[in-house]
Formats: sequence, structure tokens, C-alpha cells
Amino acid sequence: MAKKDWSDVVKEKVKKYSKDQIIFTKSRLIDWLCRRNNSTVEEMINEVINSKDLVFSEKQEAEYDREIEIRFRCYFVYSRNRGRCYILRFNHQIKVVTVFPLGRTTLKRYRRRFK
Repeated sequence: MAKKDWSDVVKEKVKKYSKDQIIFTKSRLIDWLCRRNNSTVEEMINEVINSKDLVFSEKQEAEYDREIEIRFRCYFVYSRNRGRCYILRFNHQIKVVTVFPLGRTTLKRYRRRFK
């Protein structure tokens, strides 16, 4: 069963925010996050704001501090071999919960989900 694509909702929500309203929840590990994704913080922020490579978004409910919060798992795909997944939470600012790279094998597995 294919999951619903929430990309349009995410793109509309992102338009309401500016670059300085994006924060990373793993601020202590920001250097590690940059190394793991082979990118800078500025590049990741620009990528979220532009959303041009966003191909699929999935809505998730997660429990945090005994409250249910709505998160969006956003897949950005650059080529057949490279991509990145952002977990975003929207409130008065955009919180980037985590970011991780997607390789060829993972993208191949997810290709069915994106259609």
C-alpha cells in the first residue's frame, strides 16, 4: 500500500519561515551531522528552504516529553545514487530533528514509495 505524499503541505509550511527560523535539535552534534552528510549547516538550511529536490514526504506521529508531535520525514533526492532524509517538525520555527544521507541501495528500496 502506497503512503500519502505530504510534499505539497511541507512546501507550503516551509514558505512561511525564514532561514533564521530553522534550528537543529542536535546542536551539540552539529559538526558530526555536517561530516555525516558531507555538507555545511548553511547548505542544509538552504536545501530545506528551497525544497526543489523534495520528492516525497511522510507524516509521522512521535511521542516526545509525553506529548504526541507531528513530524514530517522528507526525502530529498539529487540523483539515482544520492539523497538525504530530513525529519522536520513545525511550530513557531522549523526544527530539524535529524538528517541522514541516502545511498543507492536505500534509494532503490524506497523508489516504490515515491511513486
